Amino acid sequence: MNSKHLSALIALFLAVGLVSCMNNLNDPSAGTVEQNIQQIKDHLTANQLQDQVTSTLSGLYYIITPTPSTAKAATPNEELEFTYTLSYIDPTTKKAVLVDSANRTKPAYIPFLAGVVVPGLEEGFILMKEGQTGRFFMPNNLAFGSNTRENKMPEYSAVIFDVKLNRSRSQIEQMGDYATLKKLPRPDTTAFAQGTDSVRVYRLSKGTGARITAGQTVTVAYTANTLRGTAPFDKSDSLTIKLGSGQYIVGFDKGISLLSVGDKALLVFPSGIGYGAQGSSDSKGYYVVPPYAPLAFEITVKSAK
Repeated sequence: MNSKHLSALIALFLAVGLVSCMNNLNDPSAGTVEQNIQQIKDHLTANQLQDQVTSTLSGLYYIITPTPSTAKAATPNEELEFTYTLSYIDPTTKKAVLVDSANRTKPAYIPFLAGVVVPGLEEGFILMKEGQTGRFFMPNNLAFGSNTRENKMPEYSAVIFDVKLNRSRSQIEQMGDYATLKKLPRPDTTAFAQGTDSVRVYRLSKGTGARITAGQTVTVAYTANTLRGTAPFDKSDSLTIKLGSGQYIVGFDKGISLLSVGDKALLVFPSGIGYGAQGSSDSKGYYVVPPYAPLAFEITVKSAK
């Protein structure tokens, strides 16, 4: 998944055009939340689900399958892997109308951050553990407000998310899975540490030049990817960097300092020494690097002086 596709997926869930429910005759949303709550209750009754559902103070109604107490909970700032469908409740028929099933079996991946998904789904994920399925019924103030999702549903609809949470993965777990998927060799024992802000150096081929030292000016070729990227978000055939200058992200600078002239290596490191909690966006607001994203830089060291 490239970065723009990830940004589009996040935008898919974002609450666009949400407005508060106020007793204002000029406010088209006035009263819609109360109507949605009644529509949800009518749907539950029509489908004999009223005795299975739990509600929260926010107005979220949910049914979550049981799972072993030892299962891992969805964890903020980790990557969530899940499948889902989205429907809205037709207020006339009281039936669920499917509007999105593209990820019914194909996993979706998002950084689990406050504000990344609509409030009802965010609250729902907080209630879930790995392996659980959940059905979340939410009024429009917890969902999409006046957004019609490209005219697939009416404004101010009550919606239903059917979700299965497959995994919640820390950055270290993501890095380990990436190494397994790519069949990478063992990282250099001299460069690899267990700390969360360590660079893992996978030396792909050994150069014949001298070991790089602190403060040198080094010329490298590189390609930069997120671990889920299908295309580089940055690359250069010839970049000159003065180590320790603070001009580039720490993982890139630190990783280069662990190499020798002529080395070709893959540097994999967490967001703490990458783009951190803020990520990196382009001029249109698309994430080039999502928040809390580990990175992989393939580096060839050309020279050092």
